[in-house]
Amino acid sequence: MALEEKITRLKEKGILLTIQRYAVLEFLQDNGLHPTVEEIFQSLSGIYPALSRATVYNTLELFKRHGLIQEITIERDKARYDYRIEPHHHFLCRQCGRIYDVDVEGCPIEKEEWVDGHKVEELRPYIIGICSKCLKEGGDAGAP
Repeated sequence: MALEEKITRLKEKGILLTIQRYAVLEFLQDNGLHPTVEEIFQSLSGIYPALSRATVYNTLELFKRHGLIQEITIERDKARYDYRIEPHHHFLCRQCGRIYDVDVEGCPIEKEEWVDGHKVEELRPYIIGICSKCLKEGGDAGAP
């Protein structure tokens, strides 16, 4: 979903689009690294001095509640946020800590609404390993 579509959805729901909300949404669109609240705050606070951590957190919760972003909890005790809301997998590099979007074809339950009689509301597939960049830097002999 494009940025303009997300802004339109907010307006249709009667949600005021403040400068801070726009900045957070635009930052998420431009930043594919799945940032934390703190990373978003640190990146934007120099540009928007009145921005607080609480504003960033509340804005993310608002966007999440309205289905404009998704929260990723691939790491224990650290929420990250993703602009991409369509189903896709995430890869966490155990070495550098980066999180990448990965499109894996053929996930058997990705499009299922029901599994063994249970209603599927969310699917959070995570993959953990060593990223290609770290493998190149480390010269891992097991790399493809």
